[in-house]
Amino acid sequence: MIMKQIYLAVSLFALLLCTSCDSKTYYSEIKEIPHEKWAVDKPLTYKMTIEDSMQYFNMYILLRNTTDFETQNFYVFMKTRYPDGHSEQDTLGFILCDKFGNWTGRGQGRLKDNKFLFQPKVRFPFNGEYTFTVTQGMRDEEVEGIESFGIALERWEEE
Repeated sequence: MIMKQIYLAVSLFALLLCTSCDSKTYYSEIKEIPHEKWAVDKPLTYKMTIEDSMQYFNMYILLRNTTDFETQNFYVFMKTRYPDGHSEQDTLGFILCDKFGNWTGRGQGRLKDNKFLFQPKVRFPFNGEYTFTVTQGMRDEEVEGIESFGIALERWEEE
């Protein structure tokens, strides 16, 4: 009887766990910045494999900053290497704080979580591995107050 109750409880927990998963997420990877200080010579690399070049995605940047971050805006350089070998580079800017000192991210305390829509309804032109290399693009050699940086792809669905 007790074993049956334990089995039922474990089964319900597993079912709850599976149904709470976000099936829209295709790829997500977040990398922590050591000591919340991102040096310009420490790029972050993300690799993802696209299996269906006809699929549309929403591409997000996941950024966690601390209240130690000293400016309103944060800039990064993102280099994209395609499966066919060619590369492109973008400069991305993020507003982390308004002119009154209010943080744009969510969270209480010193950590603020941001989810920026980078590219809505994007389609990757080739099947294969894409590599994204991200470097902080501020004027300082080391930027204080960035805790983590990530990239996420969610399957785009027409509403």
